[in-house]
Amino acid sequence: GKKVNLDIDFFDDHGNPVNLKDFAVKGKPILLSPVYFKCPTLCNYHMNGVMKTLKALDWTAGKEFIYIAVSFNPNETKEVSHPKKLAYLKEYGRAGAETGFHLLTGTDESIDLLLKQLEFRYRWDEPSKQYIHASGIYVLTPDGFVSRIFQGIQFGERDLRLAFMEASEGKIGSFVDRFALFCFQFDPRKNKYTIYAYRIMQMGAGFTLLALASFLFINWRKSSKNNHQGVL
Repeated sequence: GKKVNLDIDFFDDHGNPVNLKDFAVKGKPILLSPVYFKCPTLCNYHMNGVMKTLKALDWTAGKEFIYIAVSFNPNETKEVSHPKKLAYLKEYGRAGAETGFHLLTGTDESIDLLLKQLEFRYRWDEPSKQYIHASGIYVLTPDGFVSRIFQGIQFGERDLRLAFMEASEGKIGSFVDRFALFCFQFDPRKNKYTIYAYRIMQMGAGFTLLALASFLFINWRKSSKNNHQGVL
């Protein structure tokens, strides 16, 4: 529910200046990964996990949603982000995905401004010569509100689909998807969507009332018909 100021300047994988708000497209949720591209361990697992989930989705980056990975290492530039993006796009294998798949680098100031808003914590560890940091993805609404946060390096296809639908306010997804969203609720303790018992009870009560109403209506029609025949 937190509003994130997206008016922050970064650089794309060609070194061109871009602004995060330029990626905010009406109806398209944003999936955001804070990483650094030369990370020797965790970030690779994280992005591989993201790619595995995105490939499982029948929605495509650029068409139904926007994916952005932001490096929190200010020393990384297009020389690092460009080949990384090409490799992931090749693995993704979706036509036109380059319009919705972005790997960004930035200055200390822009990185700090974004990640402080997301409350994403990281620090440089001099002995190991690498960053110590968390791992997670943020699902943002097109106008910059944090809709969902998933921690870890593996993400469920159903969870991401439901999160995208919530963030887009139902602008993407089929009737079946919307029905599934009605039945599930995000559980932050389990880091995933789970069956919402109250919704199931609501539906059960609705079906019971419908069945009862149908039964009473049929019996009323039979009774009315018999009475009418008796009069004749």
